[in-house]
Amino acid sequence: MQTATINHAILITDGARGFIDDAEFPRYRVERLEDPAGLPGEASPGDGALLLVIMHTGDAISPAAIESALGHADACYKIILTGTEEDLSRTDESDRRRIMHFLTRPAGAAESSFLIQKAFSIMEGEQWFRAERAQYLETLTDMRQDQEDLITIGRSLSTEKDPDRLLRSILMLSKKITGADAGSIFVVEEGESQGKQLRFKYSHTFSKNLPYEEFVLAMNKNSIAGYVAVTGNTLNIPDVYKLSKSDPVTFNSSFDKVHNYRSKSMLVIPMRNHVDEIIGVIQLINSKEYANSTKMTGNEAFEVLLSTPEDFDVKVVAFSPRYEKLMEAVASQAAIAIENNRMLKQIQTQFEEFVKASVMAIESRDVATSGHSFRVAEFCKEMAYAINSETQGVFADVKFSESAIKEIEFAALLHDFGKVYIDLAIFQKAKKLFPKELENLVLKMDYLYRYTEMQYSMREGALLADALARGGPPEGIDALRERRGTDLARILGVKDRLIRLNEPTVTDEDPAVVLKQILAEIESIECRHPDGSPLPILSDHEKTNLSIRRGSLNPDERKEIESHVTHTYNFVSRIPWPPEYRNIPEIAAKHHEMLDGTGYPSGLKGADSIPLQARIMAIADIYDALSATDRPYKKAVPLEKTLSIMQADATRNKLDAALVELMIRYHIYEKIHKDLFRQAE
Repeated sequence: MQTATINHAILITDGARGFIDDAEFPRYRVERLEDPAGLPGEASPGDGALLLVIMHTGDAISPAAIESALGHADACYKIILTGTEEDLSRTDESDRRRIMHFLTRPAGAAESSFLIQKAFSIMEGEQWFRAERAQYLETLTDMRQDQEDLITIGRSLSTEKDPDRLLRSILMLSKKITGADAGSIFVVEEGESQGKQLRFKYSHTFSKNLPYEEFVLAMNKNSIAGYVAVTGNTLNIPDVYKLSKSDPVTFNSSFDKVHNYRSKSMLVIPMRNHVDEIIGVIQLINSKEYANSTKMTGNEAFEVLLSTPEDFDVKVVAFSPRYEKLMEAVASQAAIAIENNRMLKQIQTQFEEFVKASVMAIESRDVATSGHSFRVAEFCKEMAYAINSETQGVFADVKFSESAIKEIEFAALLHDFGKVYIDLAIFQKAKKLFPKELENLVLKMDYLYRYTEMQYSMREGALLADALARGGPPEGIDALRERRGTDLARILGVKDRLIRLNEPTVTDEDPAVVLKQILAEIESIECRHPDGSPLPILSDHEKTNLSIRRGSLNPDERKEIESHVTHTYNFVSRIPWPPEYRNIPEIAAKHHEMLDGTGYPSGLKGADSIPLQARIMAIADIYDALSATDRPYKKAVPLEKTLSIMQADATRNKLDAALVELMIRYHIYEKIHKDLFRQAE
């Protein structure tokens, strides 16, 4: 054969030449057939070829060989076999299946014409049917893929919590289903003064990296998206540049001109929520399905790129009508997902604001510590972000998700909630004795002074009266006056020492030893009530409080303060937290536990017993307590000393040493101002 490819041809063997007259059909190419094994090479049939094979039973080529040579090719063929009646009787069923017609005698021009035309007519019909079937199968495959994509959309929309990612997912999956090259999402929102408006929220184009910025459209029929949002009608436009004056919408081509793009076909669908309100619009542009391709992959949106003006003419087609209902279903799912997302976000925001308002209300009881819980929460978040930045060391494999960071934030905000059950006076106790108790003690000391002064005056009067009766000078009056001065000075000194001892400062002196010395000094000084009964200057309660070595709280008061953790846990545990926040009660309950077991309320020991979040909160809580602006019972500790104290606690295995090191290395304390969230006094 002389050519490499054969199409619409008659292949005839030498043995069959005398049985058929092919001279009258010049439009069909006639080729001599010698060896069917040569067909795939020297004379391979092209795609969609129609081949009529005319052969003789005496040829070396058999119908089975023809089938083997042509059966695998994308071609239609028919066989006319020539031979004797005896040859015909010897054909088996497999040969009869392969043969269209058997000639036992030469055919005239008319019969030859009929047979040849019949053969090509049958092949053309088979070829059309084959193409239709292939197109039908491709459509079914595409529809099946669309259904699978629809299920995927439903799943992804139901699980996505981030609003921006949700919109991106809606648009990307919509474009994949329809083969769209570009698309945008508009969201209906309430305007400040002019009612509802459309916000251009997100856009994406596969063929070009086009910039986009959010903007607002009026909620009217002057734009295509606005028309769909107002009327609720889906628009399927084959070519937006061919819209007529009678059409209800017009196309603004300014974007195309600026960015050298060509919007052509467009499918615009309203998004309706569960109460049939339109909350947005999906706009899909330039469908590329079936574009210059005989086979669909379902990925035309990604695979077919529009680069030249010719591409927009050749590769862009109208959106299939079947996508209108399908995309309306997608848009409805998207609308419900967006509404659910909005409601979930609103509930989360309302709950978060409620928690913050509750904490603020509790902290307003004590202005000196206001803002503490908020600062601790911010400190914990910054610590979590720092841990997420670690690529080596003990925290290299620790990563806090967004929900985990929100979990520790809520736990920190609520960590002191139980203080609402504690007597406020204990929180505001600035000295070892409450103000009224100190005032009462000072009054007793003043009474003791006056009582002693009076007792000495009475003794002096008695000495003077005795001297007058004797008519001589008073005996011992100078010594009495000296003792009076000494005792009164001692009382004033004890009073000053008691006032100083009431201060909650940390000293090297043991307050109990100092108090014992004071008691030894005043026990020799008698003091009685007006009725004559003994008046003790210091009660057992006053002795206990004045013996406090650190801070201003006695053991019972400190125990009551520490009980706030249990109250917090009991309260927070009653809140029906979602699964991602289930650890909040445990974190809040364990933030006062120390690694060496000296913490409270349970005296837990070791990192395995105390969650990482609680260890983070312990550091945040202690740092703020040390560095916060003046509290009633102490002054703010300078930064250098604060860090030194915390490092010492880490060395003593009270605080997590790795977390303290991380805090200092990332300068977390510089990100949280000590007066942040403080309420005005």
